[in-house]
Amino acid sequence: MIEEYPSYLDDMEVGDEKTIRARIDALAAEIASLQRTLDDARRAKKILLVEGEELADEVVRFLHEDLGLDVTRKASGADGVEVWLPDAEGRPWALVLSVASDAGNVTKNDVAQAMLRRSRLGNEDETPLLLVANTYRQSHALSERDTPIPPEIVRRCAEDRILVTRTMDLVRLGQRSMNGFPAAQQFRDALASGGGWLEVDPSLTATARAA
Repeated sequence: MIEEYPSYLDDMEVGDEKTIRARIDALAAEIASLQRTLDDARRAKKILLVEGEELADEVVRFLHEDLGLDVTRKASGADGVEVWLPDAEGRPWALVLSVASDAGNVTKNDVAQAMLRRSRLGNEDETPLLLVANTYRQSHALSERDTPIPPEIVRRCAEDRILVTRTMDLVRLGQRSMNGFPAAQQFRDALASGGGWLEVDPSLTATARAA
Protein backbone atom coordinates (compact mmCIF):
# COMPACT_ATOMS: atom_id res chain seq x y z
CA MET A 1 0.00 0.00 0.00
CA ILE A 2 1.40 3.40 -1.03
CA GLU A 3 1.16 5.75 1.97
CA GLU A 4 2.25 8.92 0.17
CA TYR A 5 2.19 9.80 -3.49
CA PRO A 6 5.78 10.56 -4.57
CA SER A 7 6.08 14.17 -5.70
CA TYR A 8 8.60 13.42 -8.46
CA LEU A 9 5.84 11.71 -10.45
CA ASP A 10 4.13 15.10 -10.85
CA ASP A 11 6.84 15.88 -13.39
CA MET A 12 5.32 13.17 -15.55
CA GLU A 13 2.20 14.73 -17.03
CA VAL A 14 -0.76 12.46 -17.73
CA GLY A 15 -3.90 13.89 -19.26
CA ASP A 16 -4.92 17.34 -17.90
CA GLU A 17 -2.90 17.19 -14.68
CA LYS A 18 -1.14 20.51 -15.29
CA THR A 19 -4.39 22.32 -16.03
CA ILE A 20 -6.09 20.75 -13.03
CA ARG A 21 -3.27 21.74 -10.66
CA ALA A 22 -3.33 25.31 -11.97
CA ARG A 23 -7.09 25.44 -11.46
CA ILE A 24 -6.72 24.11 -7.91
CA ASP A 25 -4.11 26.81 -7.14
CA ALA A 26 -6.38 29.52 -8.58
CA LEU A 27 -9.35 28.29 -6.54
CA ALA A 28 -7.21 28.17 -3.38
CA ALA A 29 -6.15 31.79 -3.95
CA GLU A 30 -9.78 32.82 -4.55
CA ILE A 31 -10.93 31.04 -1.38
CA ALA A 32 -8.19 32.77 0.63
CA SER A 33 -9.26 36.15 -0.76
CA LEU A 34 -12.92 35.45 0.04
CA GLN A 35 -11.98 34.36 3.56
CA ARG A 36 -10.12 37.63 4.13
CA THR A 37 -13.17 39.57 2.92
CA LEU A 38 -15.41 37.55 5.25
CA ASP A 39 -13.03 38.15 8.16
CA ASP A 40 -13.09 41.91 7.46
CA ALA A 41 -16.90 41.89 7.42
CA ARG A 42 -17.04 40.05 10.72
CA ARG A 43 -14.47 42.39 12.22
CA ALA A 44 -16.63 45.36 11.21
CA LYS A 45 -19.56 43.83 13.11
CA LYS A 46 -17.56 43.18 16.29
CA ILE A 47 -18.60 46.62 17.53
CA LEU A 48 -22.15 45.25 17.87
CA LEU A 49 -21.05 42.71 20.50
CA VAL A 50 -18.78 44.49 22.96
CA GLU A 51 -19.11 46.84 25.94
CA GLY A 52 -16.99 48.87 28.34
CA GLU A 53 -13.35 49.50 27.46
CA GLU A 54 -13.53 46.99 24.63
CA LEU A 55 -16.35 49.02 23.08
CA ALA A 56 -14.36 52.24 23.51
CA ASP A 57 -11.37 50.66 21.78
CA GLU A 58 -13.54 49.27 18.99
CA VAL A 59 -15.13 52.69 18.42
CA VAL A 60 -11.66 54.18 17.96
CA ARG A 61 -10.66 51.39 15.57
CA PHE A 62 -13.89 51.71 13.59
CA LEU A 63 -13.73 55.49 13.24
CA HIS A 64 -10.11 55.37 12.12
CA GLU A 65 -9.91 52.21 10.00
CA ASP A 66 -13.43 51.85 8.61
CA LEU A 67 -14.36 55.52 8.21
CA GLY A 68 -10.88 56.95 7.72
CA LEU A 69 -11.26 59.59 10.44
CA ASP A 70 -8.34 60.88 12.49
CA VAL A 71 -8.76 60.00 16.16
CA THR A 72 -6.60 61.21 19.04
CA ARG A 73 -6.24 59.93 22.60
CA LYS A 74 -4.97 61.91 25.56
CA ALA A 75 -4.49 60.99 29.22
CA SER A 76 -7.04 62.51 31.57
CA GLY A 77 -6.04 61.65 35.12
CA ALA A 78 -8.88 60.04 37.07
CA ASP A 79 -11.08 60.03 33.99
CA GLY A 80 -8.70 57.71 32.15
CA VAL A 81 -8.15 58.34 28.46
CA GLU A 82 -10.00 60.98 26.47
CA VAL A 83 -10.88 60.20 22.86
CA TRP A 84 -11.27 63.10 20.42
CA LEU A 85 -11.87 63.80 16.79
CA PRO A 86 -9.46 66.63 15.92
CA ASP A 87 -10.17 69.75 13.89
CA ALA A 88 -8.29 70.72 10.72
CA GLU A 89 -5.35 71.99 12.82
CA GLY A 90 -5.15 68.77 14.83
CA ARG A 91 -6.63 70.27 18.00
CA PRO A 92 -9.23 68.33 20.05
CA TRP A 93 -12.62 69.22 18.58
CA ALA A 94 -15.32 66.60 19.27
CA LEU A 95 -15.29 64.41 22.38
CA VAL A 96 -16.06 60.72 21.75
CA LEU A 97 -17.84 58.63 24.39
CA SER A 98 -19.51 55.23 24.31
CA VAL A 99 -22.22 53.44 26.26
CA ALA A 100 -23.79 49.98 26.08
CA SER A 101 -27.09 48.53 27.19
CA ASP A 102 -27.68 44.78 27.24
CA ALA A 103 -31.45 44.99 26.85
CA GLY A 104 -32.41 48.59 26.30
CA ASN A 105 -32.06 51.84 24.42
CA VAL A 106 -30.28 55.11 25.09
CA THR A 107 -31.64 56.72 28.27
CA LYS A 108 -31.79 60.22 29.73
CA ASN A 109 -29.24 59.07 32.28
CA ASP A 110 -26.83 58.10 29.49
CA VAL A 111 -27.16 61.60 28.04
CA ALA A 112 -26.76 63.21 31.47
CA GLN A 113 -23.63 61.16 32.19
CA ALA A 114 -22.16 62.19 28.82
CA MET A 115 -22.82 65.85 29.61
CA LEU A 116 -21.24 65.43 33.04
CA ARG A 117 -18.13 63.83 31.54
CA ARG A 118 -17.79 66.67 29.05
CA SER A 119 -18.12 69.24 31.84
CA ARG A 120 -15.74 67.37 34.17
CA LEU A 121 -13.08 67.46 31.47
CA GLY A 122 -13.34 71.24 31.46
CA ASN A 123 -15.14 71.59 28.16
CA GLU A 124 -17.97 73.99 27.43
CA ASP A 125 -21.47 72.82 26.54
CA GLU A 126 -20.82 73.97 22.97
CA THR A 127 -18.06 71.38 22.56
CA PRO A 128 -19.38 68.74 20.10
CA LEU A 129 -19.86 65.35 21.72
CA LEU A 130 -20.27 62.03 19.91
CA LEU A 131 -22.05 59.35 21.95
CA VAL A 132 -21.84 55.88 20.42
CA ALA A 133 -24.49 53.60 21.89
CA ASN A 134 -24.46 49.80 21.64
CA THR A 135 -28.17 49.31 22.26
CA TYR A 136 -29.94 45.98 22.94
CA ARG A 137 -26.50 44.38 22.94
CA GLN A 138 -27.59 40.91 24.02
CA SER A 139 -30.60 40.68 21.70
CA HIS A 140 -30.39 38.09 18.92
CA ALA A 141 -33.12 39.78 16.86
CA LEU A 142 -31.87 42.26 14.26
CA SER A 143 -35.23 44.04 14.37
CA GLU A 144 -34.73 44.77 18.08
CA ARG A 145 -31.11 45.77 17.57
CA ASP A 146 -32.45 48.27 15.02
CA THR A 147 -34.90 49.89 17.46
CA PRO A 148 -34.94 53.68 16.86
CA ILE A 149 -33.65 56.01 19.53
CA PRO A 150 -36.66 57.52 21.37
CA PRO A 151 -37.69 60.96 20.06
CA GLU A 152 -37.41 62.58 23.50
CA ILE A 153 -33.79 61.40 23.75
CA VAL A 154 -33.03 62.71 20.26
CA ARG A 155 -34.49 66.12 21.20
CA ARG A 156 -32.48 66.21 24.42
CA CYS A 157 -29.29 65.41 22.50
CA ALA A 158 -30.08 68.11 19.95
CA GLU A 159 -30.53 70.66 22.74
CA ASP A 160 -27.25 69.69 24.41
CA ARG A 161 -25.04 69.43 21.31
CA ILE A 162 -24.66 65.67 21.60
CA LEU A 163 -24.71 63.56 18.45
CA VAL A 164 -25.81 60.05 19.35
CA THR A 165 -25.42 57.15 16.95
CA ARG A 166 -25.98 53.45 17.46
CA THR A 167 -23.33 50.86 16.71
CA MET A 168 -25.78 49.59 14.08
CA ASP A 169 -25.63 53.02 12.43
CA LEU A 170 -21.83 52.97 12.48
CA VAL A 171 -21.66 49.56 10.80
CA ARG A 172 -23.98 50.78 8.06
CA LEU A 173 -21.99 53.98 7.72
CA GLY A 174 -18.95 51.78 7.16
CA GLN A 175 -20.88 49.98 4.42
CA ARG A 176 -21.65 53.35 2.80
CA SER A 177 -17.95 54.13 2.81
CA MET A 178 -17.07 50.74 1.28
CA ASN A 179 -19.66 51.34 -1.45
CA GLY A 180 -18.11 54.69 -2.34
CA PHE A 181 -20.81 56.89 -0.80
CA PRO A 182 -20.10 59.88 1.48
CA ALA A 183 -19.57 58.70 5.04
CA ALA A 184 -16.69 60.32 6.94
CA GLN A 185 -17.48 63.87 5.83
CA GLN A 186 -21.18 63.31 6.39
CA PHE A 187 -20.30 62.16 9.89
CA ARG A 188 -18.24 65.29 10.62
CA ASP A 189 -20.94 67.53 9.10
CA ALA A 190 -23.55 66.00 11.42
CA LEU A 191 -21.29 66.71 14.40
CA ALA A 192 -20.63 70.29 13.28
CA SER A 193 -24.30 71.08 12.68
CA GLY A 194 -25.30 70.27 16.26
CA GLY A 195 -26.70 67.34 18.19
CA GLY A 196 -29.41 64.79 17.62
CA TRP A 197 -29.26 61.30 16.11
CA LEU A 198 -27.28 60.24 13.06
CA GLU A 199 -29.44 57.40 11.77
CA VAL A 200 -28.40 55.03 8.98
CA ASP A 201 -31.28 52.83 7.86
CA PRO A 202 -31.09 49.37 6.22
CA SER A 203 -30.94 50.99 2.76
CA LEU A 204 -27.78 52.79 3.99
CA THR A 205 -29.47 56.19 3.84
CA ALA A 206 -27.92 58.46 6.47
CA THR A 207 -30.09 61.10 8.13
CA ALA A 208 -29.22 63.58 10.87
CA ARG A 209 -32.32 63.87 13.06
CA ALA A 210 -33.03 66.55 15.65
CA ALA A 211 -36.27 64.97 16.89
